[in-house]
Amino acid sequence: MAERFPIFITVRDRVTPLRDLIDWLERSGQDEIWLVDNASTYPPLLEYLDASPHQVLRLEHNLGHRAPWLCGAIQRNARGRFFVVSDPDVVPDEACPLNALQVFRRLFKRHQVDKVGFGLRIDDLPNHFPLREDVQQWEGRFWREEVEPGVFHAEIDTTFAMYRPPTRDAGERALRTGTPYVARHTPWYVDPAALTDEDRYYREHADPTISNWDREELPAWKRRWLNNFAELDRLAATEAGGHQ
Repeated sequence: MAERFPIFITVRDRVTPLRDLIDWLERSGQDEIWLVDNASTYPPLLEYLDASPHQVLRLEHNLGHRAPWLCGAIQRNARGRFFVVSDPDVVPDEACPLNALQVFRRLFKRHQVDKVGFGLRIDDLPNHFPLREDVQQWEGRFWREEVEPGVFHAEIDTTFAMYRPPTRDAGERALRTGTPYVARHTPWYVDPAALTDEDRYYREHADPTISNWDREELPAWKRRWLNNFAELDRLAATEAGGHQ
């Protein structure tokens, strides 16, 4: 039987990827799942939450991606245990083995890190995605520093990751896994010329200060970061060429 972990998923006005994520978790033997709803109003999602066999925590306000911590759900329900936090739109790849969480757990035994999560696919992003090249530039940094075969030292925000038991000293040291232990960030595959009702509803009700990859243009702050990374890469390449 697979080891069980407390799993917290931040929910906001999207049901299709959430359903796929929950299906994968259930097939992998996980059933301690908390759905932390950030004041959603999308009717199909509300119906899904009403029918869910899992724990649903309904918040009065949108607390953003840090909601599982800010509302106290993690502190109350994951004390002394490794736990998982995910956004609702990160779904393991179809070829991802169901023992991914056990793989994450074992990596903590070999590396002094605070969290371990999925690498995100950027090799199959569709041409219709307006931010395709930006995402590949941003995420490409996380595939560079391989610490062991198929494991990379890389930052993780609140995409799917396992964390050490909650402590006051929790840090940001993180690993991401490579193929086959990868996931898709589903907004990167949306065709802006063929939005579903769910896509339109989400965009109309999303907080622009929280959603960064769900529009046709990046927020100015993220564009500045991308420009900075590009300049650092250029300088590194110039320096490397000077030493040849």
